[in-house]
Parts: sequence; C-alpha cells; structure tokens
Amino acid sequence: MKIALRQRKKGNKVTLYLDYYDQGKREYEHLGLYLTPDPEKGSLTKVQKDENKKILELAESIRSKRHLEVQNSIYGFRDKEKLKGSFFEFFDALTEKKKASLGNYGNWNAVRIL
Repeated sequence: MKIALRQRKKGNKVTLYLDYYDQGKREYEHLGLYLTPDPEKGSLTKVQKDENKKILELAESIRSKRHLEVQNSIYGFRDKEKLKGSFFEFFDALTEKKKASLGNYGNWNAVRIL
C-alpha cells in the first residue's frame, strides 16, 4: 500500500490530504491542514513560510504514522492504543453506523441492549 501526502488548491488556500492506494483502490483522508499559497505577485513573508513549513512537517508526521499503522497491520503487529480501548464504546459506535439500515440496526441494537 502506498500513502502519499498531496496538496490541492481550494479557494484562497491549499488543503493537504493523504492519498491511499492499494490494489487498484484509492481512498482519501483529509487532514484539515491548510497552507498559504504563493501569491501571484511577490512572495510569502518569512512568518508565512515558517508556518507553511511547520504545517508540512506535521502533515508528513501524520503520513508516516499512517504508513507505520498499515505496515504493522500487514505484518501482524497490534496497536497497543487500540487494544486499550473499550469494546463497549467500539460496539456502540459501530451500532450507530448501522442506523441507515433499519432492519440491520434492530439486530445490532438488540445485542447492544443485552
């Protein structure tokens, strides 16, 4: 699986997102991080350049973390943070996702009530 950090101009700013590509399927994860684009005339101030650099470093660290998570899951390593989570909270969140399917949601909700 390949995970790439990509940029797309959106209005008056540049948005950052991750592009996952595996076996012909492509998925995106928007990071909610934005860069200040280079103006058509002139250049960015030093403060803007430093801010963009920090944001790019943060985005790259997120990309690295996601890549490590994927590699660990491929080779059978378990994420200790995920193991610490409550099963009941996980199951409740999963049940809420099933609300769109009324027949299926009833089954999930019945198990949750037990």
